[in-house]
This record gives sequence, C-alpha cells and structure tokens, in this order.
Amino acid sequence: MLLVLASFPTAWLTQRAVTLVPSYGLIDDNWHLDSTFKALRGICLGRDVAFTHGLIFQWLSSIPARSMPLSFGALFATWNTVPLWCAIAFAYLALRLLLPEQPPWKRFVLLLLLSSFWETSLRTTFPVLLFAIFLRGWCAVKEARVRSGFVGIGGALLCGIAFLVAGDTGIYATAAWFICFAAIALETRREHFAGKLLTALLAFVVFAVVIAIVVNCFMASPLDFKFWHDSLAQVAVYRWATPAAMTDEGTAHFVGGLLIGLAIFLVRFGTGGKPAIAITQRTAFLVGAFVFALAQMQSALVRSDVGHVIIGEFAMIFFASVILFSFRGKLPATIGVLVAIAGSILFSHPMFRASSVVRLYEQLRDPLTECPPGYGEFDRACYVEALTSPMLTTAANFLSQHSGPNDSIFVFPYQTMFGLAARRNVAGGLMQAYTASGPYLSRLEISGLEGKSIPAALYLPDDDYSHMSEAEIVRWSRNYLSVPVDGIPNFTRVPEVWFWMVRRYRAAEQLTPGVVGLQRDDSRASRIAMQAQALGLPARSYDIDERSSVTAIGAPNWPSGFDFIRLRLTIHYPFWWKLRKPERLQLEITRANGTRDLQWFIVQPNVSTEVWFYPWSGPDLARYFDADESQWRLSSRPAITELRVLATPLDWVSQQPESIVIESADAVRLAMAPQ
Repeated sequence: MLLVLASFPTAWLTQRAVTLVPSYGLIDDNWHLDSTFKALRGICLGRDVAFTHGLIFQWLSSIPARSMPLSFGALFATWNTVPLWCAIAFAYLALRLLLPEQPPWKRFVLLLLLSSFWETSLRTTFPVLLFAIFLRGWCAVKEARVRSGFVGIGGALLCGIAFLVAGDTGIYATAAWFICFAAIALETRREHFAGKLLTALLAFVVFAVVIAIVVNCFMASPLDFKFWHDSLAQVAVYRWATPAAMTDEGTAHFVGGLLIGLAIFLVRFGTGGKPAIAITQRTAFLVGAFVFALAQMQSALVRSDVGHVIIGEFAMIFFASVILFSFRGKLPATIGVLVAIAGSILFSHPMFRASSVVRLYEQLRDPLTECPPGYGEFDRACYVEALTSPMLTTAANFLSQHSGPNDSIFVFPYQTMFGLAARRNVAGGLMQAYTASGPYLSRLEISGLEGKSIPAALYLPDDDYSHMSEAEIVRWSRNYLSVPVDGIPNFTRVPEVWFWMVRRYRAAEQLTPGVVGLQRDDSRASRIAMQAQALGLPARSYDIDERSSVTAIGAPNWPSGFDFIRLRLTIHYPFWWKLRKPERLQLEITRANGTRDLQWFIVQPNVSTEVWFYPWSGPDLARYFDADESQWRLSSRPAITELRVLATPLDWVSQQPESIVIESADAVRLAMAPQ
C-alpha cells in the first residue's frame, strides 16, 4: 500500500492538474498514449492491431483513463499506473510463495527494495510469479497434495494469459513451466516420479491447444492462429531488428549481476540442509531459478543500454535477493539483508526516490494546474513550448479538417500520438510502422491499411544525421520530431511502407518544419512507376575473417537522375548469433565530388534480403509526395563512384558474420505519368 500511494498520479485525483513531459522525441511515448486511446475506442491489441504488448496490458493501462476526461496530460500521467500496481502485487505474491517461512518484516523490506530500486514492471514480475507458482505446484505434487495433471492444466492457462500481457512475457512464462518441469525431474531422478511428470506434460500440451483455440475465438475464429503467429513473429525479429550496443556501464551491470547472482546461488547450495527446510534450499529451486534468470538475461544481450540491462537481470536480482533473505540464524540473516540493501543502493536504477515521493505529495496537496515558464500546454500536457504549439496544434487541426470523426489517419514512421491529438485512430496492422521489419511484418502493417478510409496522413522525414556521431544521434533523438531508429533510416528500415504511402498520398502542405500534411490521392498508384537499372557490380560471396571488416563491392555504373540504391544480399552467420546479436552493418557511399556517407541497415541473418537506400539528404524524401515530379530532385546529386559494406561489432556480444553474399545491385528511379 505504501508503494501504491507513492505512485498515485495527481492527474487521477484532479482534472485541473497538468502533466510535465520532459521530451517529445521519445519513441515509446507514442505507443504509451496510442495504446490507451485505442482501448477507449474499442480497438484491441492482438485482435485489431498487432504489438509486442497484449490485450491485458492494454486494458490495465486504460483503467484510469476510463474514469477521466480524455487528454494528453491524463494519459501521460496514468498509462502505467495500474500495470505498476499489478507488478508490485505480483512481486508480493511471489515473495509469499518463495519465503513463506520468513517473518513478514523481511518480505516487507525486500518488496520495498525490489520495487524501489530494480525497475519492477508487469512484464518482468509476472513470469517470476508464474515460476514461483509452477515450482510450488510441483512441490505440492511431490507431497501428494495436488494431482500432477492440475499442474499441466494450470500451467497452460497461466501461460496463455501471459501471452495476452505481452508476447515475450508469454515466451518467458512457457519457459518457466518447462524449466520447472526439468528442475523437478532432476530433483526426483531417484524417485518414482516419471509417470506424474509425463501426465503433467501431456495435460500441458493438450490444454495449451485448447487455450489457444479459446483465445482464437475472441481474436478471430477458432482455427485462425493469426494472433499467435503475429506474436511470435514480433518476438522473433527482436534480436536482429532492434539490437543496441552495450555500454561500459551496461557491461558492468550485466557481468556484475551475473557473477554476484552465481555466487549467491552457490553459497545457498553449499549451505543447504538435508532435508531442505526452505524452498530456496531445494535443488529444483536452485537449478530452475538460475536457469530461468539466465533465460531472461538474454534480452539484455540484445537491447543492451543500461535501462534494458537492468530490466533483463530483474529475475536474477529477484531470486538472488530471495536467497539472501532466506537464511536463518541472526548472523547469516543480518548479513544477507545488509548485502541486499547495499547492492540495491549501489548498483540499481531507482524508481522511487525520496525526492520523487516528496514531490508527489506536494502535488497532491497543491496540484500543478499551469505549465511552468519555458513550457507550453497542449491538452493538459506541458511540453517544451518551441515544439508544442506549432507542431501538435497545427497537425491536429490539419488532420481534423481533412478527415471525419470516423475516419482513420496514418503517420510515418512512429509518431502515433498525433492520432490522439486529432482524436482519430491511427491505421495500420502494427502499432507503429517502423516495427514492420521483415516481409511478414511488412505485409501485416500494410494489410491494416488496405481497404480503410484514410483520407489524411502525416509524414515526418528523418533529420539529416549524416554528420552526426552515434552519441549525437541518440542525444538529438530526444527532441527532434523524427530520427533514424537506432541509427537506421526509417526508409531503409521499412521501405515497403514508405512506397505504399508515396503511391497513395500527395503533399497538401508543410505544416511545421519536419511535419508534412498529406492527402489521399489513389490516382498516384497507377501513375507512379519504378525503373531499375543494374549497377554492374559482381554477384559474389565475400568471406569475413575479422570482427571489423570492410567489403568493397565495386564501383557502380551510376545512371544520372536515379533515386535509390537497391541491394539484394545475404549475411551468413553461425548458429551462435541466436544467443548473441548481429554486428552493425553499414553501406559506405562515395560520390564523385569526394563526399562520403555511412548508412546503417539491418538484414535478417541467413535470409536473402532486399535492402533499400536513399543516398541523398534524408529530408528530401518528403519531396516525392509533391504532385509535380520536377520538384522531386532539386538538390545536387553527384554520381556514386564506390560502394563498400562495413560490418563492425556493436559491442563484445556481437557475432561476427561468416560471409556477405551480394546477389544483385540496382539503381531505381521513381517516375510519375501525367494525369
């Protein structure tokens, strides 16, 4: 209850309150708002639009908004309130299951530590709770208090629910069941327990199919497994489509957390009694919890900034803390508690700071009803004034004027909060267009656009980042309207969606710098044509022998007046990339005037992929929406004289490719026939 009170948003209590938004540019802010807005309009995640989060998460996020007037400020302040409360409750329940023999004050202190310092969230605590439930269930079977079939049936039901929270949560929940299954099999290997294990396994498989069909009935039809296919597809692309470098601080967190966790598990294993009194002394817990924590830490190897590393190591921190609080005897118990407290203070990423709690209660006593100096208000949210007034207001007015209340709009690449600003649904098969990585997700995104009334759209071209370093791109992305996601131009990331837009929309007006208003023009689909010309580069395979490699693929025969580079290539990786992540790939473009440009790109490992590049200034892509083709190519375009592919490690985790196969290389020109 203390944690709930410490996280209670002022905006839920008073409609006069405004919410401070420190930065517009955060990509996730868009889906935070749009997910809740969609829920209020009856649009369900998983059924109507695909996303990494699921229906249950969306419903929990929208609970406060259903009792408040709709506004930016209200949704910003409350979207994570109920999911956070659920996370705290799940951590509490997991502690009750794993430390039932300990006095309540220990669980009280540990819950405060975990929730205050270690990024407690619904997606991290729910799999941990399920692991505790599954393990206690097996213990009850072993003690003949529960039939083994119920462990299988209950496990299938809870895993199905986990998929409705988020796709990766469902994966981890399923992994938790099988890890507990293997751990209890190890513990009972000398007992006559095989029959009960097989019964539970059969019950799990059968009822997992039943649960899947039940979910299908709500999402589509009983035998339509699209929801499951979509969820698994989004989880599968995570490792190769969104890798991020691990910093030195992230490495210290990851390696330090792993080694400290391993040491704590080994100490508990060495001090275990016979027979085991506490559940933390049992072989099934020590083996299963450590393996499950390692499985969750895998996510930190992919998205490896400090924040994601801390999220990925939550299970390891949770189980290690449980062990530290499980010791009996005054001296061991005191040492364990002090180690946990010291580790949390020194190495964590605090969520509830004392200053934050004080500020919260000051707001409850005297709510902030007007934006402070330097901020401008839009719909009860306080933004940096220079961005707010000309952007959200102007764009919302444009969308409202060019679409009806029941129409949808479209936004490229990811700024879906414009839908809330105009009170219009943002169309698409995915929550955000930039996530359409790979052929399946691209088709899924476009299928959500076809056959709908979408009279107006917004296009936000990437800023010209060619002169920036990686650190500058990250820093700039906090405030600019549209930036390359992880350094990869949004056109290169999802060219299929961009081409779908340019064939159906024409520019109506430049709303503000960086925001172009578009109107539907279906005649462009039949008028715009592509002309491709081979660049005369050899199709061949290049072996990669070093972690940092430069592959010269040749001097292209660049035709004058062409717009894009299209490469078809395959990057071959060994199997181990599935436990690590691919290297950073860049195309170095050299021009006749001596200028060079490095463009990042992604390729699904071991799959032949078509990759598109716009070798000129990123903001110029907005010109292709002009109704006059003569306006498309106003900037200078010197001939391209050399192309090289660079493969460099993002960090020590990155897997070196074995070879790069160039299958074809073309220049492509867009042309539009007159009406």
